[in-house]
Amino acid sequence: MTSATPGPATATATAAAPTAAAATAASAAAAAEATATAAAAAATERTGRLSPLIRLGRPKFLFHSLLALCAGTELAVHAGARPDTALLALVLAFGCCAHLMTYYCNDYFDLEADRANPAPTAWSGGSRVLTDRAVTPTAALGTAFVLLLVSVVLLTLLPTPGTRLLAAGFLLLAWFYTAPPLRLNYRAAGELACALSLHGLLPLLACLAQLGGIPATAWACVGALAAFQYLQLLVLNLADLHGDLRVGKITVAGVLGPRRTVRLYAAGQALTYTALAAAGLTGVIPVWTTVLLLATLPLPWAAARAMRTGDLTTPTTTAATLQLPLASAAVLLGCTLTTWDGRITIWLVVKALALAAFAAWWRLSRRRPPARGR
Repeated sequence: MTSATPGPATATATAAAPTAAAATAASAAAAAEATATAAAAAATERTGRLSPLIRLGRPKFLFHSLLALCAGTELAVHAGARPDTALLALVLAFGCCAHLMTYYCNDYFDLEADRANPAPTAWSGGSRVLTDRAVTPTAALGTAFVLLLVSVVLLTLLPTPGTRLLAAGFLLLAWFYTAPPLRLNYRAAGELACALSLHGLLPLLACLAQLGGIPATAWACVGALAAFQYLQLLVLNLADLHGDLRVGKITVAGVLGPRRTVRLYAAGQALTYTALAAAGLTGVIPVWTTVLLLATLPLPWAAARAMRTGDLTTPTTTAATLQLPLASAAVLLGCTLTTWDGRITIWLVVKALALAAFAAWWRLSRRRPPARGR
């Protein structure tokens, strides 16, 4: 038998087969790469859109509500309550959600004043997200309404009429801080509204939820926290004064003017710290809590000295603002040192995590250059 020899056409087809396979593989690889690139670009675009929306809510301010709620809970434990973990989670969720809502609402209704502000700091003058047009005002208001709805749902889950009443009071004061028709911060009432709600009603809510009542120690500590909040807002509103006056926004700083506002700030701090010392000496506030609260005095002292020279830049507003979470932390830690029996509990872990998160954030923020906006 004679074996067949491949002809030229057969040889050409055999040689072309690997080339076609290689081309198909290359096309598939290119298509996969293009798909991956498009997916990455879409993810980057989504992240790019989400990041300004998150910044609009100014998450760094959540340490105020987190530590205030923890302080209120610890005041209940100091009075003899055994913390209910599920109830604690509910109260924390309500407080942080409602607090976050405030900033989206505030930036929307305060937009004209923020646009008129010539010198925003890291803590005053709004988030600057809306003024920079990174997010539309409609998106800010829509987010505020969503958070308000979630807060109302969480409010209905609170255990007693008293806790629901305090929560409702917080929502009303927070929403109408800048929203019409009340616009409290446009009628020289915003400072009081914020002090009563954030460092007043929230820690009282946390205490009442766990204890079923509010003892004298809690009233004294929360009163000091609310006073510090009122005084801190004098500093922030003084920093915003020129822009506020341009749009007819009347704050306490606008009513008093710079000199008298600085005097009120210094006198208010002196009076509050004197009252704290007296409460500590009479045993109304535990010794450890009193000592730690008094240890925050250098911050408002530095702020007052800077304000007297007309310095209302970021270092001044930072000193005035940092007093608040540190004071809440002082109440939390002081009461813990007074009552801790050496046992490791879920509540102890929660407290430690809250304090550690705040300390880590502050350490990292000090390494970064200050950002514009609050």
